[in-house]
Amino acid sequence: MAAVVLALVVGGAVTSRMLWHDPAQAGMPLNVDLEQSAGIRFTRVAVVADGGLLEASYVVLDPEKATRFQSDREHPPAIESEERAESTERVALMKQGHQMRAGQSYYLVYNNSGGVVRSGETARIVYNGFVLEHVPVIG
Repeated sequence: MAAVVLALVVGGAVTSRMLWHDPAQAGMPLNVDLEQSAGIRFTRVAVVADGGLLEASYVVLDPEKATRFQSDREHPPAIESEERAESTERVALMKQGHQMRAGQSYYLVYNNSGGVVRSGETARIVYNGFVLEHVPVIG
């Protein structure tokens, strides 16, 4: 019985560590200038919906700046493949007008027609003159 309990505790700790990780430790690059400007930190890019969509997740660092970032419908961040000269800018922004909270995660959904960005590759996120390079794409 004690061995089963120990296995569950250790397994839970390992699983928790895998699910709740620091992006920098998991290979997610950081761009401090982008973070300070936009008030957010990108945490992942994932291919979803059988490859037809991309989900770019981010966490809010500064709610005021993040609200401006999310409200900028004219200049959404672009996701570019580092493997080929293609990018996607067609984005569905989350509902405007809600109050963003520091530490809360949000996401942007992009059209990925033709598989511009593919799972297992790397991409770059370009926003307002800032570039976040070598972003691992999961999915």
